Amino acid sequence: MNEEICIEQHLENTCDLIIQHIKNVQIFQKNINKSLGWHSRFMERLFHPEDVLIFKGYSKTIFDDKELGTTKVQKEHIVPMAYLLDELWQLLERKELSDREISTILKRNLGIAYISQSEVKKLDTNYSGLKTKMPDGWNIITDDPLDRLKAVEITLVNEEGQELNTLKSFV
Repeated sequence: MNEEICIEQHLENTCDLIIQHIKNVQIFQKNINKSLGWHSRFMERLFHPEDVLIFKGYSKTIFDDKELGTTKVQKEHIVPMAYLLDELWQLLERKELSDREISTILKRNLGIAYISQSEVKKLDTNYSGLKTKMPDGWNIITDDPLDRLKAVEITLVNEEGQELNTLKSFV
């Protein structure tokens, strides 16, 4: 089995595991009648190394500066992990979709990109309010994970420098 197929299978299995874990936490909290919260970092640990497993691209700014290397780089989740976990939690509570469907939604929305510090500020400041969320009205089931970056005019490119217009087709 080639590496790409192994990675895809690993991601699928890990997404299934995450969905089961969230359901376990929901059941546990219901049984003890107490909300204990959750932390989105647990997902990051399961997707280690993210550079290999869920890397999607570079901002055009970073790609264009690769030769010089003068721009400070930061890894950014394309869909913030806390937002993603909250949305998955709600989907599971509504019980309208199967675990497999929710796992596929998770996999489709996973991704990291390398962006510049100035681009991080566009996401993190009051300018956009998108540090830990997606644009208003964004739908985890139907919308493009890139919409958050597009909202602040960050263009994502692949390793060859070709613009990525959508991530909806991943999965």
